[in-house]
Amino acid sequence: MKNYLLILAFFFCTMVQGQIVTSKNVSDNSYGEKKLKDAPKKVYLNQFFVNYQLIAASSEASAGGKTKAEMAVGMTGVEIADMQEITNNAYAMVVKKLQDAGIEIVNSAEAGNTEFYSDWTKMTGGTPSKAQLIGYVSTAPAGFDFYVKKVDSKGKTKGTFLDTTPKLSKELGDIPVFEANICFQFVTIEGNSSYVTDATKMKGVVQYQMPEVAIAKSAEGIFGSKIETSRVAARVVWKGGMNGAGANTILSYSPKGGIEIPGVMEEKKFKEYVTPDRSYNTTYAGVAYTNDKELEVSHQVKADRAAYKTKTQQALNEYLSLVVDNFIASLN
Repeated sequence: MKNYLLILAFFFCTMVQGQIVTSKNVSDNSYGEKKLKDAPKKVYLNQFFVNYQLIAASSEASAGGKTKAEMAVGMTGVEIADMQEITNNAYAMVVKKLQDAGIEIVNSAEAGNTEFYSDWTKMTGGTPSKAQLIGYVSTAPAGFDFYVKKVDSKGKTKGTFLDTTPKLSKELGDIPVFEANICFQFVTIEGNSSYVTDATKMKGVVQYQMPEVAIAKSAEGIFGSKIETSRVAARVVWKGGMNGAGANTILSYSPKGGIEIPGVMEEKKFKEYVTPDRSYNTTYAGVAYTNDKELEVSHQVKADRAAYKTKTQQALNEYLSLVVDNFIASLN
């Protein structure tokens, strides 16, 4: 009942505020949609991961090695529990849409019996992690079971670099498989240096968005910043009896460039500038925690908690609704 009321509240807020995610700002990379009408009315929810940026840090050294600038930007005003709640609500919405359409959701135990997952480890969502993507909190829905190839000593999960989802679709009885990896990013940091003056510059731009590709940065890299990326996409894969490693149908959608989510936090720009004889670095502004380590933050950005929860939920639900609604329509 609680989840039903939350979904109703979401649709009411959407009508009042206007849509954030539409077909115009989403890239459709699908093929074989019409073939889905022959697919079983079943689906396995294989991945459902939502990542929320908390902090970004970066460093840049000059070509001559005389100067180095660092910048760290942290977000305040939002609790990690809020992020987990947003993920839980979105998952509940997806499940309800599928069930209301008469689509059977195959459980994780059945997936665990496949040869595909025979040597993988089952995990259960509901515990946010800071080990998956630098500066981000990664969430999976509470009670949602998923499989990982392995977990390293820092708690980071490992999968496979190959797209093996068509094989999983086949082993589950040739049924569609749903996967989502979504990120919310509030800041990007870029650096550059001058060979002539040996000066170093850093620039941070605050813009809350659902990016096409999330960029995660840390100043801990051996040769400057350490960078990780995470492509944002939600898709449905159906083997459909195809020979080889491919699939007859893939419905795949991702943000077009980046989908801005306005009214959540003040849009700002930060700069750091270091020359061999003078530093314009911003002074210490606080402490943030990333993967149980303290990190000095040179800039803080305060989010409006109510707006963050409402608009992030709206954007996430609209994006997933677009994917699920198209999947349901293609089945019929």
